[in-house]
Amino acid sequence: MHVLESFFSALRLFFPPDLSLSYLRDMRTPLYETLEIAAGAMTVAIFVGLVLGLFIGARLPGARALYALLTSFRAIPDLTLAILCVIAVGLGPGAGLLALALYYTAAIGKIFADLFASADRAPVEILQATGANRLMVALYGLLPLRSADLLTSGAYEFESAVRASVVVGAVGAGGLGTELVATLNETDYHRSATLILMLMMLIGMVGGLGWLVRRQPKLLLPLVVFGVAATLANLPHMIKLRHAITQFAAMWPPDLERKEFRELPKLVGETLTMAFGGTALAMLCALPLGVAAARNISPAFVSFPVRRFLEGLRSVPEVVWGLVLFGVAGLGPSIGLLALGLHSTGALGKLYAESIENVPTAPVMAMAATGASRISVTSFALLPLAFAPVAVQSLFRLEWNMRAATVVGMIGAGGIGGALYNAQQQMFYPKMVAYIIITWAMIMIADRVSARLRSRWGIVEIDS
Repeated sequence: MHVLESFFSALRLFFPPDLSLSYLRDMRTPLYETLEIAAGAMTVAIFVGLVLGLFIGARLPGARALYALLTSFRAIPDLTLAILCVIAVGLGPGAGLLALALYYTAAIGKIFADLFASADRAPVEILQATGANRLMVALYGLLPLRSADLLTSGAYEFESAVRASVVVGAVGAGGLGTELVATLNETDYHRSATLILMLMMLIGMVGGLGWLVRRQPKLLLPLVVFGVAATLANLPHMIKLRHAITQFAAMWPPDLERKEFRELPKLVGETLTMAFGGTALAMLCALPLGVAAARNISPAFVSFPVRRFLEGLRSVPEVVWGLVLFGVAGLGPSIGLLALGLHSTGALGKLYAESIENVPTAPVMAMAATGASRISVTSFALLPLAFAPVAVQSLFRLEWNMRAATVVGMIGAGGIGGALYNAQQQMFYPKMVAYIIITWAMIMIADRVSARLRSRWGIVEIDS
């Protein structure tokens, strides 16, 4: 009860939002800038990621090495990429677009590869039996089998890119993120609330577009045109190559003092607590909410408000949830766990719902024709058929939260993120790189564990 009271007390600091016409007019440019950065980055990322995912899903020569490369690159936190891009190309939207394009190309390539590898093998084997080569099998077998899930994942990653603008904006990469960080630093919470509401509105719009595209794939064409235009409009204006090389060279070799080595087990433990605890909390909450939000199970008067609730949870980035939650638990890993849990509940709830909606209708209708109740059809037809994409998304979310735990650690939740942020602020770049490498190693280990689980469950098997 005390936690709830503290939580709502903290929320009251943000209300009422500043809805004055003058401020809203001033924020139109950052709002559009955020949309352009996200659209441009995702156009590049989805195109390249789809090609990479098909290459891996077709098990072409070198697929395993490419999968490992994507996994390795995706293990770098987006905030770190943004810092490196700002060093290379300067402040502004160009750095943000470049950072998000690099990060989401790796993320989308990997998750598309996982979805292709988890596709039903029977139709693929039939195509192979006709003598089709691996590329033809990928284009005419894997791609149609997973087209619905690809659209679902692509739309969600677009939402994620919009939210990630808050993170890249923290280092001067433009958009609503830069404005939000500025208002939070100035403790101007009323304007912070306005920006969060604008972010929620933007993500709601993106979610609505995703829903339309899933039903009318032809709408992808104008979105691609806008994405290409946004990319061209926000290309970096300059590349400070000599300065970047000098700065990057100063970060090597990585170095930690003996005292910092002794603190590593505690820092790693705090980061793991946030990542695993937040993911477990989200999965526990998201499954019933996802079922309630699925339009092919729940009536509109149930699914509509649940979807809006999930939308609200995931619209607020983890780092902003962490700032709001200061009033609940103070500093420490508990902030990170709750922040990751709240945001991930919204993310997984949406993905679970759409995975259930993407289930083939024939087996479900066959069971329903026997007179089975809606609960029985859901429990013994819809959920088992949705297990593969649900499992992929859950394991992907755990890997995501390993990185997100680093980011929320930078605002006082502790762990490796806190140590990394302190090293960056003090310009101890060799120390910062050491913590980045440790973070990378943790995420790589989590990825290997999730790959073993997928293989044991018969969901995914990437081979060369």
